[in-house]
Parts: sequence; structure tokens; C-alpha cells
Amino acid sequence: MFSLTAEFPEMRDSYTLYRTVPVTVTEEQVREVAERFGLAGEPGTMNKKTGEFLLIDASKDPEEQVSVYAHSGAVAYHIPDLELPTEAIRQPDLPTDAEAERIALAFLEKTGMQSPGARVVKIGVGQKQEVWKAGESEPEVSCDVTKTVRFGRPLDGLPVYGDEFTVILGDGGKVAGLVKTWREVTPDGNISLRSPEEAYEDLLAARTIRPRVGGEYGRITIENVSIGYWMEPRGVVQDLVRPVYAFSGTAFRDGVPEPYIGYVFADAGG
Repeated sequence: MFSLTAEFPEMRDSYTLYRTVPVTVTEEQVREVAERFGLAGEPGTMNKKTGEFLLIDASKDPEEQVSVYAHSGAVAYHIPDLELPTEAIRQPDLPTDAEAERIALAFLEKTGMQSPGARVVKIGVGQKQEVWKAGESEPEVSCDVTKTVRFGRPLDGLPVYGDEFTVILGDGGKVAGLVKTWREVTPDGNISLRSPEEAYEDLLAARTIRPRVGGEYGRITIENVSIGYWMEPRGVVQDLVRPVYAFSGTAFRDGVPEPYIGYVFADAGG
């Protein structure tokens, strides 16, 4: 299934291991976060599996909501009707990339959601709406519904995989949502890594961090191998932030290419 066209990265003698800073989330803190976005109300009972506190402000038109996650400290703010409009399909008036960045940065400042070290890494299309006719291979109508401004950060000079820090913009450049899973970390010593050859063997054996998406790929070409750090999703408790190998390239499903990336823990504990 796999073929490798990439060169393996050069290795350093040691890499920094990081530990997450513990977070405590209370209902009062959820209300305080909601106030940053102009929302009022009472949060629901925490979801014990995901650690989510959800507060919905039904007095808003359209309705707005904010979630705060006790397992990670993550915040997710949404105006569902702006992110996924149900009206007849049409192309919204979305801002240019430069305007989108300006709007996103102003929104982060207004809500106090900035983070030191965060930088814009990608601006692009978020949600799309399409109209299909039966039997057609292309949509009859396709519209870009939202534009996203995504932020990233390095740790020890390496990329961080799994972080979510995105401002979502809708029609007229209005902020339709924000997702921020951005754990604070502190250094916790140094470690050496397994060789990329060993990690590639794990990839071939499907010993990856995220489960492989079934067996529907005919073949996968790995075009780049890099080292970074892994952050768990917002609903998962995480103590250590460990290095990973990221194997990226192109996967073919029924002959149609699509992006592929697989992650393998790089330290001996993996």
C-alpha cells in the first residue's frame, strides 16, 4: 500500500519533552468565558467523557453558544446559523485574506483570546455548500460559505500537530466561530528519538496515533517526513507532549488523489 519517495529528516542528539500545565474549569469560569463573547446564561452539566461545559444563549438571534473543556481548557464559540446556513445556496460576501487576518486579530484582542507565540499559518476556505444532480461527477453549484484564519506555533523549533486555533468568518466578514485548543506547556527534560526507519515500520504496520481510515486506499505515497510535537484533541486529558514523526503525502481512493498524513510517536515510550 505504501511507497516512500521522501528523504528522512536529519536527527538531533536530543529533543525537549514537554508537560502540560494543569487546568481547572468551573461553571463560574465558563460564565466568564461566555461573557468575553457577549453571551449570558448558565452552562449545562459537564459531559464526563469529553469534559465539555456547554452554554447556549438562546436570546441571541441567531443563537450563539460556547463550550469550555475541562480536560484541556479548550474553548469553542459558534454561531451555527452563520457557520452552516440552511437558506438557499448562495455565495456569501467573504473577506479577502488580508481583511480576514485583520478581522481575526481584532476579534482575538476584543475577546482576550490571544496567545503568545501564536502566528497565522493558513487562511483559506472553511465550509462549502454544494448542490448535486444524480449521476453527475461534479456539483451543479458550489459556494464557499466561510473563510478560516488558522494559527499555529512551534515548540523547540518544531511544528505542533493537533493544535486547534481558528477564527471562522462568514458572510460580510462577521465572525461565525472560534475554536481554540491550545494547551500551555513547560519543558520537562530531554529525550532521544527512535530512528525514522523504525517509525516508518510502525506506519506500515498501522501502529499510528490516529487509526488508519479503513482499507479503502489503493496506495499511499509518502512525500515528506518531518518531526514535530503531538497535541491530543480537546476532549482528551493530556499530561506529556511527545515528539512524533509526521508522514505526509498523497493517498489514492478509487484512483482519485487526496492528501494523507499519518503520525507515529518518535520517542521510545511510543
